[in-house]
Amino acid sequence: MNVNSENIKNYGEFIKMDAEKFNSALLETLSAEHMRNGIGTYSEGTLHAVLKKYYEPDSDRHELKVGKYVADIVGQNGIIEIQTRQLFKMKEKIKAFLEVSDVTVVYPVSAAKYVSWRDEATGEICGRRKSPQKCSVYDAMGELYSLQGFISHPGFHFVVLMLETEDYKDFRLNKHGKKTEVRRFDRIPLKLLSEELFSCKADYGKLIPADLPEKFTSADFGKCAGISRSLAQLTLNIFNNVEIVQRIGRDKKGYIYSVCK
Repeated sequence: MNVNSENIKNYGEFIKMDAEKFNSALLETLSAEHMRNGIGTYSEGTLHAVLKKYYEPDSDRHELKVGKYVADIVGQNGIIEIQTRQLFKMKEKIKAFLEVSDVTVVYPVSAAKYVSWRDEATGEICGRRKSPQKCSVYDAMGELYSLQGFISHPGFHFVVLMLETEDYKDFRLNKHGKKTEVRRFDRIPLKLLSEELFSCKADYGKLIPADLPEKFTSADFGKCAGISRSLAQLTLNIFNNVEIVQRIGRDKKGYIYSVCK
């Protein structure tokens, strides 16, 4: 399919949190024929299906071939790819798509998560708990690190969706009668919490903690942002790439940074 970027909408207007639209996409997906036989019957995953419907209600624009690759969505806002993990696998695909269109990569993050269990033997859903795992928009920066070569491209856009989700997992009982996880077979979004677009320096600049000292290390950044030092290092590498922070020296623990004026 040929893609023309001339009529792309303003991305600030296109990526605008719309809880009502999201809920409609969720309900429509869950009530579709392929979901009536039970959770997890949709081969591509419920989360992926809901997000495609959210960003492009017209299913005729879904799963279209562009060159040698298939795009999740091809529409008036260019190509949209929804990836729930392992962004590094998309490098060649994104490179090819950027030659013909703007490309938006959508990455969902479970800011709040519940886990429900399905007995692998009986298929019965039983047991539900809230996961103690806490994720933030910085977790998306950790994934974006593998695609940072595209960040400076004017046609590349990155969207982070913060969601409340529910994971459905199969379990079986071991010989001691304890529950053993077999696999996660589906993830369902429950609520859209926020939607953040990263398309220019100012967008990334919003993630600079206000209480950072004038000169700081990755450890300082991690403490202020409430993330691990390793994740802070990946994030600062991206920020250095887009020139919102700069390396001004180093000590025995690593680089010393300052925020670009």
